Amino acid sequence: MIRLPLFALLLSGFTLLVPVVASAQLEAPTRLPEVDPGPMEPDLRDESMDPVDDAAYAEDVPEEEDVPTAEEDASTEDAFTEDADDAPARNVRASEAVPGNGRPPAAASPPPVEEPTVITPRPVTLSPVLAPRVTDADLEALWNRWRQARATNDRAAAAAALKELRTLRVELAATDLEPLSAGFLREAAVRRRAGDMAGAVRLAEVAVELSPGLPYARFELAELYALEKPTDVSRTLGQVRQALTTLARDARYRRPALADLGALVLLAWGATAVLLMGLFFLRKLRYALHDFHHLLPRVVSRWQSLVLGLLLLSLPWVLGLGVLPALLVMLATVSLYLSRTERVVAAVLVAGVGLLPLAAGQLARVTAFAGTPAEDVYLLERGGLSAEEARARVLTRMASRTATFVEVLSLAYFESRRGLLEEARTHFKAASVLKNSDARLLTRFGNTLVALGDADGAALLYVQASQSAPDLAAPHYNLAQVVRRRAKTLPDSEVGKELDRAATAMASAQALDGALLVRDPPPEDRLLLNLLLLSPTLGESDWLPLADGTGAGRQVETQLSRWLLPGLPPGPMASAGAAALAALLALWGFAGDRLKAAKVCERCGRAVCVRCDPELGVGSKQCGQCVNVFARRGLVPQQLRARKQLQVDRHQAWTGRVAYVLGAVLSGAGHVASGVPVRGALYVFGFLFALAAVLLHQGLVRGPYGEAPLYLKLAPAVLLLLGVHLLSLRGLRRLRRGE
Repeated sequence: MIRLPLFALLLSGFTLLVPVVASAQLEAPTRLPEVDPGPMEPDLRDESMDPVDDAAYAEDVPEEEDVPTAEEDASTEDAFTEDADDAPARNVRASEAVPGNGRPPAAASPPPVEEPTVITPRPVTLSPVLAPRVTDADLEALWNRWRQARATNDRAAAAAALKELRTLRVELAATDLEPLSAGFLREAAVRRRAGDMAGAVRLAEVAVELSPGLPYARFELAELYALEKPTDVSRTLGQVRQALTTLARDARYRRPALADLGALVLLAWGATAVLLMGLFFLRKLRYALHDFHHLLPRVVSRWQSLVLGLLLLSLPWVLGLGVLPALLVMLATVSLYLSRTERVVAAVLVAGVGLLPLAAGQLARVTAFAGTPAEDVYLLERGGLSAEEARARVLTRMASRTATFVEVLSLAYFESRRGLLEEARTHFKAASVLKNSDARLLTRFGNTLVALGDADGAALLYVQASQSAPDLAAPHYNLAQVVRRRAKTLPDSEVGKELDRAATAMASAQALDGALLVRDPPPEDRLLLNLLLLSPTLGESDWLPLADGTGAGRQVETQLSRWLLPGLPPGPMASAGAAALAALLALWGFAGDRLKAAKVCERCGRAVCVRCDPELGVGSKQCGQCVNVFARRGLVPQQLRARKQLQVDRHQAWTGRVAYVLGAVLSGAGHVASGVPVRGALYVFGFLFALAAVLLHQGLVRGPYGEAPLYLKLAPAVLLLLGVHLLSLRGLRRLRRGE
């Protein structure tokens, strides 16, 4: 049988192994609990290390505990109540008592006691990291001071205000100050009208310097360059190229331009459908009314059936049913008399008109930007003027719990740049509740902690950010800056290790971003947070999905549906139903032969009607007169034959003149009248698109802080208009000549 002390000893051995295994699984302490305000900060102690049971040491205790007697207790009390003077003597006797001979050896001495090593930090006072606290009102005050100095011709004060404005823009890490740039552009226009071209150029250059991302400022500067030095074409074209690049890359200016372009396309499509459908209707109405007469009793004369048919066809316009019902009625009227190609072209155009509300609504959705949360994030990220208004809107959405991670992150970043450090820390923590492992969040929060004096916490966040996004250079660079500053306060024995760590972090940052090789930190006497540390930017793909244009799209769709289909409730069902009806009417036209519908005589243009002339075959392309005169020789006298030929020549000449007139007025209309509908429809669409671009050059959606110069919008539109028109006339001439 195993004795109890031995069993307790084994248990104690296994128990001592438990905390060793558990402690190996502990992670390094992180700052993520401090970033996330929701859960409580976890205890860094190992929970698996249970207290060791006292029974593990039972082998040192006898099995049966001896109870001391009264005499032993009395002796123990006497031992603790001895005179204190006898204590030194007892200590001496105890020290002399040595096993063996009872005396210590002569060379024996007490063991040396190690003195504790105290690391004294260097008495170095680090320069504080500054975060300038500037508001939009301060920037506007500088602008007003510059204007007053210019008005009083105080050049020194104006130069000082302008210099301070430039400095503040850099220190606040503000990308653009668009309202101030717009003001400088207005001042430049005043100088230009006064004849001071050099002064206008300088003011425009200041506008571009304050807002490099404002394309309209670059357009204005390019125009002034061209007026100042017309021979320096490269300088002018360089500004135009940069302006166009900015316009194409920046969603705030690109989306209004795309909205204008899309609106012109939809407008040109609708106008093409209306004009070509009207042309088809006028060309084939004669034959539709001819067949309509056969549907009425024989007592009804031709003129009566004509009047009745026109009254019926005018009902959509008279009753105000809208544009689309009128187009559908026109298509239904002439579908039996159009050729296969003409029928397909007409059906596609009318179906497109039916889908215009849906297309316009979708265009409004994908091009919406102003007034959306995406614009607020855009303004906060740029950090210029109007960002405080965006901050207020984001705070309102945060109060209603509708703000997204990107909005809260941009809000905190803006506050940290404007010196609102405590507010920034609170909002960084709020952003971490939504997404706590984002490297941009960790890096920006670390920058705020540096300004608040918590360099160690910032270093931990930088390390986590570099682990979360290894390809991001900002956390490596910021870590190097923080470690270098901390090394100044360490003793000499610790400086080398810390500087090696800083050099490694800086090398990693420079390997990821070569531009950091030439980046210099700010001077020690003015360490600004926005200049000392890097903050990773948010890409357009991060905040552009917040540009929700659902409301605007629904409004546009409703308005256009009420104009095209006023009698039906707006919605996709009405538009899809109209498009489907246009397709059915196109299929209806293929039943013309079975219904014995009239056709067009290829010689004289009269109706080829089997009901009027039963001797004609169903597939005949000539009327009865042309068959008797030209197909059946000797059946008609020569005089009548000559008269019919004259009628045919007159019809052909009239058709050619009408085609030329239509082609001269509307490019492509002559092709449609000549039986080439596809090419004609393309010419008509291109011509109407260019014409709309010329007439509506101001645009339907205005971009902020200006618009593209007039020459840039009119020149391409005019060139396209002239090119399409000349090409259509050239093609029509070849078509009429039979080439």
